[in-house]
Amino acid sequence: MENIKTFFKKKNIDFFFPVAFILGIVPLIVRMSPTNADQDTLNIFGQAAQFELFSQKKAFLLMIFSIILIALSIVYFKKIFKKTDKIVNSILILGSIFLVFTLLSSVFSAHKQVAFWGIYDRAEGFITIACYFTLFIYSIYAFRTTNDYKCIIIPMFILVGINAFLGLFQYVGQDLIKSELGSLIVGADKLNLLYEKGKLYGTLFHYNYVGSFAAIVLPILFGLTLFEDEDIMYKITLGIASLLSVWLLFGSTSRAGIIGISVAAIFAVIIFWKLIIKKWKPLAIFFITIIVISVGLNFATKGAIFERIPGLITDTFSVFKDTSDFDYRDHTPVRDLKYTDKDVQVVLQNETLKISYENNNYVFKNSKDEIIDFVKGDKLYTTANDTFKNITFKFGKFAPGSTRNDGLLLNIDGAPIFMFVLKNDNSMHQININSKKDIDIVYPETFGFKGKEKLGSMRGYIWSRAIPLLKDNLILGSGPDTFVFRFPQNDLIGLYYAYGTPNTIVDKPHNLYLQIALNEGIIALVAFLGIMIIYIIDSIKLYALKKDYNKPQIFGSLTSLGVIGYLFAGIFNDSVVSVAPIFWIVLGVGVALNYMNRNKLVK
Repeated sequence: MENIKTFFKKKNIDFFFPVAFILGIVPLIVRMSPTNADQDTLNIFGQAAQFELFSQKKAFLLMIFSIILIALSIVYFKKIFKKTDKIVNSILILGSIFLVFTLLSSVFSAHKQVAFWGIYDRAEGFITIACYFTLFIYSIYAFRTTNDYKCIIIPMFILVGINAFLGLFQYVGQDLIKSELGSLIVGADKLNLLYEKGKLYGTLFHYNYVGSFAAIVLPILFGLTLFEDEDIMYKITLGIASLLSVWLLFGSTSRAGIIGISVAAIFAVIIFWKLIIKKWKPLAIFFITIIVISVGLNFATKGAIFERIPGLITDTFSVFKDTSDFDYRDHTPVRDLKYTDKDVQVVLQNETLKISYENNNYVFKNSKDEIIDFVKGDKLYTTANDTFKNITFKFGKFAPGSTRNDGLLLNIDGAPIFMFVLKNDNSMHQININSKKDIDIVYPETFGFKGKEKLGSMRGYIWSRAIPLLKDNLILGSGPDTFVFRFPQNDLIGLYYAYGTPNTIVDKPHNLYLQIALNEGIIALVAFLGIMIIYIIDSIKLYALKKDYNKPQIFGSLTSLGVIGYLFAGIFNDSVVSVAPIFWIVLGVGVALNYMNRNKLVK
């Protein structure tokens, strides 16, 4: 160990380099992995929760790398940890509060395994969040000079380039990850990735998270392209990476990314106003180029590039509409399910369909107890009755080892809607299609968004059901990654209205701040917001409305724009292990650059 220490003393080794390695590797990992899902998880997701593709290996490698960073920090504590002032100390204190309350929420969670290790398809438990915090602290202290900035720019080049390349094939419907070679690389024989042609996700799990990624990297790469004057090849490379980031933004069709970039652009105008006036010609040329390329791509893809922007505008105006008298149950084929004795009653808009099991056969009646003639075919019941003709039933042996037809699947317009199990006493009860467990419809407490449940791709629905849960999270949350257990998954009629099927699982709040408040608690959220507010105000004070910028100030100001882009995209997206490490590293670098620039001002 002493020899290693001597080596580091003699050589000017850059302690920030490991961060570059993590930044360039972790978001690219895609590998089929077992999840060790607990029974609560299997009850919601079914057997599909036993394996996943995008998160488990990322989280595992992030944990290994974070342990290495902690070891380096312990061995070279005096050499690394030198930054200290009032603002850095305030950020560290708030960060510690955030981490402590995240830990306490995990310890006292009713779902400890998930709270510590994360859930299927996300893997963002306390261990992963602690790794984020490790990256954040290490980045603050290991980032020493402006030369270290290339240690985040070069990995960004790699991430943008690879995701843009994969995204092109995904966009045209020839996903390389789902190809025979791709399946071999990721360790899966058959992949059922539910992403349609015309969207890209790269290696970042979902096209929405590509938007969050673009919201971080595009302001940084684009700004450096404008400021770079010394190395023409580096400027060209930055320009290409910026254009590829634009492609990722629009190719993903992520409205959250567009909002993040738009707000970052507003802050950029505020910060660089004097410089914009001074250099308006190259800026105008660049923006015109971006517009021409974007419009050309939109034309070539028959409007697919801008397809979600009209929806964003429509959603914005719909917020102000009066929908106080709206009842979503008036707009679903089924209003309710009821049980009377051994029968099930499916309450439709203008009728009620009663289902019972009598004399070894299913019997169907209307609200007047008149028998409806559903004809038994090859595992399918159909009827010519005009009132019920869009309803069919499929029956079969659902329970393992069953010797009789013990299940009935209700289809509306050919789509599976409700599943019922036939008990031993010939009574019927609804079961979850995934887990085959008994369920009952609930009508949960809601807050706001009445008549606006479909706002923002159903975010209005999710938020209206999630906000009332906050009253139970004033001190601690339910534990990281446990949102799926808190959300009223049995709000089947609400799900039916919002998603067109009641068999949707809502596993995330689609809002970074709701995610933190519900999972880690409101105190943790206040601490998180405190860090962000201190950092952004400090950045504005340091960089706004200057006539000229030196290199550290350029890096500091552009980094703050990347952080702002991610935070505003977070209004519509949540944290995910595919993108969050990038954010926490960039935030740590931003705090370090602000510290360096503050010290120069003081001197």
